[in-house]
Amino acid sequence: MILPRIVIPLVSGYALFVFMALVTLRKPRTERTVEPEAGWHDALRYLAATVGGGYLFFLLVVLVFHVVIAGQHGVLASAASGGGFLAFVGAAPAFLVSMRWSFRR
Repeated sequence: MILPRIVIPLVSGYALFVFMALVTLRKPRTERTVEPEAGWHDALRYLAATVGGGYLFFLLVVLVFHVVIAGQHGVLASAASGGGFLAFVGAAPAFLVSMRWSFRR
């Protein structure tokens, strides 16, 4: 019971992470950063993509592990509201302040 419900998804996720790390080490990407001369419009679009993508990935993890594997169907609504609060009330303003601070330097 533990093997198909816990170990296989956990090992699969870890293997995916190791694969991504090895690909990155083999061929490093040039880092894209938001430059101050790019303007606030581009910086806000970058912020929205970062926070929105992180929020959607969080919901995907909850969907796979709690709803599909554990069968806890009521957890997704709680994660959507709680995760949304953390993403858009906690993380987004922190990133916005960080970008504003880095633009001043």
